[in-house]
Amino acid sequence: MRRALVLAALLLFGGVAAASQTTLTGAEGHPRFRLPLRLHVASFGDAGLDEAAARAVDDWNALAREVLATSVFATVVRAQDAQIVVRVEPPAASGLMGVTEVESDGGIIRLPVRIAIVAPQPRGQVNRDLVLYQVVAHELGHALGLAHAADPRSLMCCASGQVNLDDPATREAYLAARRRPDVRSVSAQLTEHYRRIWGQR
Repeated sequence: MRRALVLAALLLFGGVAAASQTTLTGAEGHPRFRLPLRLHVASFGDAGLDEAAARAVDDWNALAREVLATSVFATVVRAQDAQIVVRVEPPAASGLMGVTEVESDGGIIRLPVRIAIVAPQPRGQVNRDLVLYQVVAHELGHALGLAHAADPRSLMCCASGQVNLDDPATREAYLAARRRPDVRSVSAQLTEHYRRIWGQR
């Protein structure tokens, strides 16, 4: 059965990110033989932003080698050669900074996966390079099949209503994670997700 999934993530206001609901069920992923996925990231026309995007890719690969014993992304120059395509979009009327479009057949993510990213502006205490890093890293997590997480410290946080940002401790944990985004915050989620996906094949 074919499922169409459209994922929207990271609407940032003043350093606070709120992600829309996602239709990922947690059952979608890539077979082991497919990894690493060929990835093309378009240039943002700014050396700092391009470096931040490249760092997000490198950090995902470092984590995946540690917990999955394989890289998940291999960068390619041409978009037409890629299985995951990250393109730069003008500011969206919706205010979303990143959107990942995913389709799945029987739990296997169909290729290509397309990600649209809007070049960011600084958000409160978070500079634009860091904002871009977390948006790209978050969307790449969706491209791997990871759904939103309810942990405010997670890079994959959060779908609307999953966390109570009115709680001071939760809000502080959330803001601290946005100021210092870390792909390693999804280590357990990535490990469990692919243990389940690969165990079913």
